Amino acid sequence: MNSDEIISVVADIGNLYTRAGFTGDDFPRWSTFTKCTETMQFGDESLGYGNGQVLDILQPFNPDLYENLLKKMFEKLGVQSKDYSLLLANNFQTKHDLQKVVEILFESVEIPNFFTIRNAALSTFSAGRSTALILDIGAYSTTASAVHDGYTLLKTQIQAPIGGEILNEPFRQYVVGEYNQFKKTCLARDIKQGLLTYEQIDTTQQYELPDGKFIQMQQAQLSEIADKLFNSNDNFKGIQHMLLDIINNSVNDIKQQLCSTVISTGGSSNIPGFLNKLQTTLSALAPPMCKIKLVMYPSNQNRYHSVFIGGSILASLSSFQSLWVAKNEYQESGKFSIIERKCPN
Repeated sequence: MNSDEIISVVADIGNLYTRAGFTGDDFPRWSTFTKCTETMQFGDESLGYGNGQVLDILQPFNPDLYENLLKKMFEKLGVQSKDYSLLLANNFQTKHDLQKVVEILFESVEIPNFFTIRNAALSTFSAGRSTALILDIGAYSTTASAVHDGYTLLKTQIQAPIGGEILNEPFRQYVVGEYNQFKKTCLARDIKQGLLTYEQIDTTQQYELPDGKFIQMQQAQLSEIADKLFNSNDNFKGIQHMLLDIINNSVNDIKQQLCSTVISTGGSSNIPGFLNKLQTTLSALAPPMCKIKLVMYPSNQNRYHSVFIGGSILASLSSFQSLWVAKNEYQESGKFSIIERKCPN
């Protein structure tokens, strides 16, 4: 596909949140939970009230719900899907899921052009790098990846079934009242974000609940919860060991580059003191010749939206425009085979 300028939408549809906007945007214009009601209602208010079931769109992957989310996304952005290309972050668990989404996009949503690339690569681009060691702490899983020259090295990628949402659970006990399960989880998440810290504090942390009552927690209690991301157990070795394994399994030529460009993304990366703890624990484990250096973002929002930002940057490059997969290419080349050829990983 050749064009001097292709108008495009950039979307990061994660397991918990969906973020979307246009090429060149600094931040997403639309963000919502990747969930809906049984009547296909999207948005925080629709999900948080009533006793109806809240449906996950990606856990497990549901093609029908995903199609409705895509259509709602274009509607919320105020554009017609037939007029806008789509760069979609690739965080799909299986090739089959991605294949189904591409089919939906070209045949039902009717976009003119498409491209997809791994989350880790987009986070790397968001920091102005092409090579990096990425720690992506998602809602339900954590992924460590090496990215070299813009390509995610999938053979060394490590994923663990523990994410930031596990830190919500200890706070659910403080949520009382007539809330559905989705709303209870949201309130527990709010408490976590208000209280949790990796920093050493001398005073008791306090948080005001929606009913006006206060809860108080000591440093020792908060540390025990926060350290779940670093502590090892039967199913999880700790995020620092995930990164160390990638360093040790990488070729010598790029080891130092990876160590000096560590990027942590996801909401849990913004917990106060988290980056300092990650720096300290990983530095203590790394090979002597490898100096660990974390990449700092201008703001927490840049870290939180790094996948979207990387996609916005990539799709705005003039050198990228020839990489789009056009609808006619898709139809004439055996459909998904053209995606495998033109889209990395």
